[in-house]
Amino acid sequence: MLLSIVLDLPVSRVVHRLTGTPRTETGDVDGVPLEIVRPAGSGPWPTWVFVNGAHPLRRKEPVVWRLSQGLARAGYMVVVPDLPGLGNGQITMRTSDAAVSVTAFAMRLPDARDGRVALVGASMGAGLALLAASRCNEDDRVSAVAAVAPFADLEKLICLATTGSYPGEGGLERHDVTNLHRRVLARSLVALLEDSADRKSLLATLERVRDDDDPLAHLPTHAENLGPAAASVVRVLRNSDPERFPELCRDLPLHVVAALSALSPARSCTGLRAPVEIVVPPSDVYFPPGEARTLAHCLPDARVTVTRSLDHTRPEASLARLADLRRLDGFVVRGLAAAAA
Repeated sequence: MLLSIVLDLPVSRVVHRLTGTPRTETGDVDGVPLEIVRPAGSGPWPTWVFVNGAHPLRRKEPVVWRLSQGLARAGYMVVVPDLPGLGNGQITMRTSDAAVSVTAFAMRLPDARDGRVALVGASMGAGLALLAASRCNEDDRVSAVAAVAPFADLEKLICLATTGSYPGEGGLERHDVTNLHRRVLARSLVALLEDSADRKSLLATLERVRDDDDPLAHLPTHAENLGPAAASVVRVLRNSDPERFPELCRDLPLHVVAALSALSPARSCTGLRAPVEIVVPPSDVYFPPGEARTLAHCLPDARVTVTRSLDHTRPEASLARLADLRRLDGFVVRGLAAAAA
């Protein structure tokens, strides 16, 4: 049922007729706008917090709307926030802290069954969902995490964005890189700097870059006119040699290094006890397969599903790939069952 709504299949019209219409309420938590989507009838219900990817429409993106409606029609309450920075591809500690605040808020809702929540995230939002689950998992109040094409290690992704090389298990692996990938990682790294004229200037430069252009090419070629902290960030972003990348990262300000670690699920979520369901395509334009494998190795209870019925985070239905669609359906069913358990 849920997949038919998310995929917007013709059978979803029948599902709509057979299920009650969800009720949507808007609100604000810690300065974060959000929607609460409740099933028809009375609660309490098993509850999800959904963290979208780095998309400008955020919770207004059609697939996000269909997922929240589908979950509500399946009997789950859904909280969908617009996390700060995520819409324009700027991930900071404020983004992560806001995800924690929204998760804690969802646990306090009277309609949240037993005060427990599950989290689901897509792309950058999947990593943020893992981080929030890890920080909110006292008393086992996180029932499950469903991560669609998640990231694991921001430092490795910055290396990939700047050098085209990913530090994998067998050494450096070459991968194609999109301008969107470069833009998100560049904006996020610059945003980790302390508030200063340099930070504002660099962010303004990145904001002016067209979507189809390489943002790294617009950064200063020489960093003499920048302070030491901003100059170290620009040197990392302008570097194209993967062998030099570790040395340049060591020169970053200590608070930036600490933030990169805190924002990397592979480093910060090793104590997460809740079951984690991960689904990825065999080849992802944004995150190499090593990211999912890393999470599977470091999380205590994680399962990875690989399916060609996924284009990064967007599910696709194809009669020629029924086995892949069954694998995607298995991921959905296991996640729903864990959230309701």
